[in-house]
Amino acid sequence: MWNFSLRQHSQISFAYALLLLSSLLLLWQYFALVSSLAIACIVLSAGYLFFRALQNQAPEATQEAAIHRVTPATESEEELANLLHHVLPLWEKHVQSVREQTESAIGDLINSFMHMVSELDAAGFGGVSNIALNKNNDATITLLQLCRKELTPVIESLGKMIASKDELLNCIRELAKSTKELDTMAHEVGQIAAQTNLLAINAAIEAARVGEHGRGFAVVAGEVRKLSHLSAETGRRMGERVKNVSAVMQTALNTADRTASQDSQILEISGHVVKDVLSHVESMGDTAKQLLIHGGAIRGNIEETLVSLQFQDRIGQMLDVVRTDIQKMQQQVAHAGPGELPTTSVWLEELQTTYTMQDEYRNHGKEHAKAENETEITFF
Repeated sequence: MWNFSLRQHSQISFAYALLLLSSLLLLWQYFALVSSLAIACIVLSAGYLFFRALQNQAPEATQEAAIHRVTPATESEEELANLLHHVLPLWEKHVQSVREQTESAIGDLINSFMHMVSELDAAGFGGVSNIALNKNNDATITLLQLCRKELTPVIESLGKMIASKDELLNCIRELAKSTKELDTMAHEVGQIAAQTNLLAINAAIEAARVGEHGRGFAVVAGEVRKLSHLSAETGRRMGERVKNVSAVMQTALNTADRTASQDSQILEISGHVVKDVLSHVESMGDTAKQLLIHGGAIRGNIEETLVSLQFQDRIGQMLDVVRTDIQKMQQQVAHAGPGELPTTSVWLEELQTTYTMQDEYRNHGKEHAKAENETEITFF
């Protein structure tokens, strides 16, 4: 600081007053109230006094600055050393705390993502590639072929069963036709018996006309009448039995027709069901394919996230370099004597030897060809 005498202080104060007065007069002259000559005299007087005051002040200021330059900066160095001695350990603790918290949080994230990947692998989404998708498609096609192979014989068996029933139904129809013919034949037998009976009656009448000579013929006519009656009775019974058989056959035929119709409907429904099942299986195959694709994409995103989380290792290495350098600075400040601290260039060169990554060399302002490639850092 500069020390001024009372006289010098008065001169400077008076000079400042004259400068202020000249400024006011300039303003006044701006409003055309005083002459320019008077204002010029006042300004020159104020400038002269201010210049003399500065001349008297300069030697004392120069002397004081010289005293300060000569004075050793031991107090400042001691204060700086004390400050670094207390601050550097705190910086080191903060850096270590940041690293530990980062490693803990990233470790938890990695474990969570690894668990997700394991669950996806357990669900069948592990490492889905084009080859795997083709294999899954082949498996789906094989499943469809197996379903067709297993269901086609069932449909064929139903068709054969219906065909057999159709044959049986045709046989029943033929048998029904035969029973109708038997009924006709029984009716014809009845008609023949009636005509035979009529002929026997006529023969008996003719035998009676001839008298004693026609007695033998009358006996024959009587026997013929008995045979005609027996034939008529047999034809009647045959007709009744044929009617009963025809009724039973008609009932069986109606039942067979209904069964055949129902079997045809069942076969048609079964065919539709089989087609629907195969369609659903194909749809399930497509859905499974989409699930595999999306599941594989999710798994790939998680794996990319796991790779991205490797930044924690790079951060840890950089924090280690900073923490080690802080420890080195703390030891140097605590134990080095005056003039024993390394120069800035030496310190920076030694710091550069601890780098392991290209980013550290880049931050240092240099590129290093032998820096460890960042993509080679793996910890999984």
